[in-house]
Amino acid sequence: MKSHGRSKPNTLITVGVFILVCTVNVYTQTLFDTCGMEGSAVRSDAQILNKKKNRWDVPNTSQINRAVTFARMLASDSIPEGFAEGDAAEIVAYVSDVKLGSKETCNCNNTDSAHRDTHIELTLEPNVNIDKTTLVIAEVTPRFQREKLAEGLDWSTRGLRDAFLGRWVRIRGWVFFDKMHADESAGSNNTRVWRGTAWELHPITSITLTTPDSSSNAPVVSRPEINRPLRQCSAITTKGTRCKRMTSNVSGLCWQHER
Repeated sequence: MKSHGRSKPNTLITVGVFILVCTVNVYTQTLFDTCGMEGSAVRSDAQILNKKKNRWDVPNTSQINRAVTFARMLASDSIPEGFAEGDAAEIVAYVSDVKLGSKETCNCNNTDSAHRDTHIELTLEPNVNIDKTTLVIAEVTPRFQREKLAEGLDWSTRGLRDAFLGRWVRIRGWVFFDKMHADESAGSNNTRVWRGTAWELHPITSITLTTPDSSSNAPVVSRPEINRPLRQCSAITTKGTRCKRMTSNVSGLCWQHER
């Protein structure tokens, strides 16, 4: 009887721990301060994009696709060669800028810095006047910012800027094609170009200081040389004017109007 009496509290403790662990895991996987993986997006395509942006898993070394290089990301269109969206990658590049991202539906349109992505602008051509068409964007999400803080690392926008701006880094994360920025990338014939490609490392899971290596010396392909037929979106906006976005979709519609 005494033995049976001692086992009962242990069972309760085990059950309690199990419930606690499950609660933490569910929170980590699905919610970040009440913001779900799909964010505040309403359209199904935007929800899918947001879930990719908010992924929280960390790749191990065996998962890294070594075919992914900075130059290959920069040169690739929406259908790349040698890699695919969702691959884990590790590249070496120079940090030309670190800035706070704008409010986005992936972060439920929150405006405070702790709930917005940080944009890290990467290039292989460090100089005073950075050519925006040479940039690949890597992004730190609020989820990973908090995870790293728990590890004693400052991944806030200011912390990343202080540690890595103007330096070469080895950066690891998940390959993501942000089609919402395809018409703002080089080669889009758009006047609002601020990046070299819509391919990103998003989210990033590791960033460390390094020096240029052979992979970072690969030639950067000029975006205008890429065969990427684009045309103005054929959709008519709610204002009655033609959409100004550019698209390579066979439908003639940009990401916003192709549902």
